[in-house]
Amino acid sequence: MITGPVETTDTSVTRKAKAGAMRRIERSLRPGLQGLRDRIKEPFLAWAYPEALSFYQRTMRGAYLPDDLIDVVPQLKILYLAVPKAASSRIRSNLAALIGNDTISGWTSSRNWRVHNRKASGLRAPRHSILQFYHLAVSPEALRFTFVRNPYARLLSCWADQYRDRPLVPGYGRVEVYLAHREKADPALPVGPDKTLSFQDFVAFTCATSTWRIDKHWQQQGDIVELPGITFDLIGKTETFARDFNRVLDHVGASDEVRRAAMPPLHTSTRRGLSDYFTSELAGRIYRAYERDFDQFGYPRALPE
Repeated sequence: MITGPVETTDTSVTRKAKAGAMRRIERSLRPGLQGLRDRIKEPFLAWAYPEALSFYQRTMRGAYLPDDLIDVVPQLKILYLAVPKAASSRIRSNLAALIGNDTISGWTSSRNWRVHNRKASGLRAPRHSILQFYHLAVSPEALRFTFVRNPYARLLSCWADQYRDRPLVPGYGRVEVYLAHREKADPALPVGPDKTLSFQDFVAFTCATSTWRIDKHWQQQGDIVELPGITFDLIGKTETFARDFNRVLDHVGASDEVRRAAMPPLHTSTRRGLSDYFTSELAGRIYRAYERDFDQFGYPRALPE
């Protein structure tokens, strides 16, 4: 007869539970560790590199979500500003690939987070290396670039990807943004589990909030692109992606094989052409709300063919 404690082996369920607990612990510790790093790093930079620290702080104060939208890629001498819904996923996956990180193998819409996850992509935020951010922002050898998109197509893509057919209840990030600001924007807009947001209602909401800095996916592009102290060498257009992104590939001396891999057809989340979604009244409303983007980036008022 066996007496005493019986040893059991770790089951896969137990191992997964332990791994999940460890990840939760790491996430809970992360803000404190970040704060500790900042308390150590900033006094050192203020002493050793005051100009770099001042530049970073000025960017953090004036720019919209700079630590989220700016990618620092010192290996390629590149500073990229991601404008959401303007080929940003495609560009980030290409930049990650150029430094040896695969963010798209086995890609599905539910795994798109890998492209925008800095641990997976290896693309750094300004806060990760304030000194390298400053050097790339001012170096004549660096390429500073961003891409923009026709406001009509950008808003339609945002609605189709983030709102179409989703019930207007808490539980999904973009819907929660809508619910938090709907009443201030227009209390007549729909709400509830039996309601979804039509494209027309989405346009009404985004046009009312396009300058509020509540969501990067429909914030005016001109506001996102305004980075104090940074001049872009390239402001590419999603509509001419292949031609414009070649400038980036030229900068890094990409091979023909890399160039072919970087240029697959652009994915679109809309099911029909632009003209099927727009009335002249709807197009006019977008133009008035986003007129600065149309003018600044050279887009015509007329709907694209």
